[in-house]
Amino acid sequence: MSAAPIPWKHIRNVLVLFAPLWIGAVLVFGLIGVSYSFLNSDVYSARQPLVVRDEATRAVDRLGRFASQTELKAAQETILEMAQNREVVAAALREIGPPDGRLDEDWPSLSKVNGTIRSSVNLLAPQGADFGNTEVVYLEVKAEDPDRAIEFCHAMFDSLTKHLRDVRRVRADSVIVELTHARDLAKQNLDEVSSRMQEIEIQFGADLGELRNLNDTYGGDSSYRRSLVATKEQLQLAELELEKLQSLHALLVAGSKDPTKLLISGGDLLNSQPSLQRLKDGLIDAQLRASQLSGVYTLENPKRKAAIATEREIRERIIQETLSVIASMQPMLELQVAQVKKLSEKVNNLSDKLQMLAEARTTYAEIDSELRQRSEQLAEAEQRLVDARASRSAALSTNLVAELGPPQVSDKPLGPGTTTMTFGSMMAGLIFGLGTVFLIAPGPTQSHGRRRWTDHLEGQNRRAEDRARMAEQNRRRSDDNAAKRQTPASDGT
Repeated sequence: MSAAPIPWKHIRNVLVLFAPLWIGAVLVFGLIGVSYSFLNSDVYSARQPLVVRDEATRAVDRLGRFASQTELKAAQETILEMAQNREVVAAALREIGPPDGRLDEDWPSLSKVNGTIRSSVNLLAPQGADFGNTEVVYLEVKAEDPDRAIEFCHAMFDSLTKHLRDVRRVRADSVIVELTHARDLAKQNLDEVSSRMQEIEIQFGADLGELRNLNDTYGGDSSYRRSLVATKEQLQLAELELEKLQSLHALLVAGSKDPTKLLISGGDLLNSQPSLQRLKDGLIDAQLRASQLSGVYTLENPKRKAAIATEREIRERIIQETLSVIASMQPMLELQVAQVKKLSEKVNNLSDKLQMLAEARTTYAEIDSELRQRSEQLAEAEQRLVDARASRSAALSTNLVAELGPPQVSDKPLGPGTTTMTFGSMMAGLIFGLGTVFLIAPGPTQSHGRRRWTDHLEGQNRRAEDRARMAEQNRRRSDDNAAKRQTPASDGT
């Protein structure tokens, strides 16, 4: 069951009855607001638009733009942290001096710096956005008057850029130390591999070029291998020529003893000896003529005797020619044997060298690959060290935070004015007073006779029988007190 509505007449009576309470609350709160407005000093805000860029040494093609939104956000948060750094704020406060203009060696105090950081220095993204959405940010400072706010803003920007350069310099110094150590380590590793390479190069000496050629040519072809193939071909030809000379020599030796053996030999062996070839042909012709004459004439016939004498003379000439050819062939045969021996030694030498190079090729390839890798690592370390030194040099002369214009100061003080503060305080006092009134005021009497608990606090607005009962109780209490006072008096008499 819902409660009955409160009558407007009762509300009016309560407001009239407790008017001093809520009117007093309005006046007290209004007085507090006026006092606060007069005692509190005005605060003006100045904003400096800034643009943040990345270091150009990282990527020149981006022209100072950040590679990702995460990097931009991290850079802006770093600037915010530096803007609220004690040293940065203290340096700016020392530059502008105390507000009253007096010289104070202890200015600014630690409490003043901390208070300024909490309430007067901030870095904001435009239009309430989050960091990382745009490269533009605002450096906001607060001061007691517009001129001091602008001066404080300039001082904060100068101090901020100086300390940001110091941060970049310290970071670059740390990176340079680390990269120098990495460069030295890479150079040490390169020197170690170079010494091993030098030992192998000294070991092979004249064959170094062939070893490098084998290492660079993955097909396995090389000048030594080509020379070996050509030498083997020459050796085969020399051996074949030696065999021909030896066969011819053996034939001539046999022919010097029995010329008829020259007749049954192949013509290829005697092609190099035209005189013997003609004598051989003449002997064959003489034998044919003698054979023909033997069938016609007897041995006593002069023609047959002449044919036999011619054949005998040709045999003697063949023997003499054969002996002279054998004598002339001996140096040629020795020279051919020496050539075959020389070519055989050359083939063996080339084969041994190729085998030695093949055995050393794997080790040389590993050392050469490691040498190239160490050289690339040293070059990369040198390049990173150069970039770090360039970044350190840039940190001493350039800023990554640039002004986009002069500071923008507010025309009016921050916060509500005196009138707004007064009326606001009075409204707060009115709400407080009315709330208190309705909290302690008695409620209206209900038709079923029940009462609010506030009815017992005072006698007004109570029922008649309640007032009569309370009056009877008060009368009896007074009679009892009078009787108690009379009893001690009679005892004294």
